[in-house]
Amino acid sequence: MKNRFLPPLLGGALLVVCVAGIALWRVRAASRDDAPAAQPAAVAEPAPAAPAPAPAPPPPPRKVPPFSEHDVAQLDEARLMARLRTAAQSDPPLAIKLAREGNRRFPHGEDVAERTSILIHALSATGQSMEARGEAERMVNDLPDSAWVREVERFTGAHRHRNVRINDAGVLEYYDAPNK
Repeated sequence: MKNRFLPPLLGGALLVVCVAGIALWRVRAASRDDAPAAQPAAVAEPAPAAPAPAPAPPPPPRKVPPFSEHDVAQLDEARLMARLRTAAQSDPPLAIKLAREGNRRFPHGEDVAERTSILIHALSATGQSMEARGEAERMVNDLPDSAWVREVERFTGAHRHRNVRINDAGVLEYYDAPNK
């Protein structure tokens, strides 16, 4: 007995091969159309341009000279802040040292918020995230609201803890927390 499904099966296979061949032919034709046209052999190709000079390497980061404890102790607040700003960009361990010394010597100075912000970023840069978070909590609670405090709040997520409650009239009131 002959297989009666063989002729339709062969016809279907032949149809699939034809469709695949046509699809391949169209893809190759489209890729040839997208390629740039070849220049005639009579036209001489232009000489290649001279290679561009290599860009100059970036300058090495500026290193702040090391300080002794005596050198740091001799700095006034303005000079300490100038050194601290420079160290914050290239030497986080030195920035931590300078910021802590500045906060110890000038706890109520005009640059205390900026100095503490630099300290928090330097602690974070050296992998001391717990210390950075602690300094941030202390900063947002102890220092007046400023751009530095808002920046540290965005950077660390630390926010001021205020003693606030709603009274019976539905009005916010600030109160002193009882000492524990």
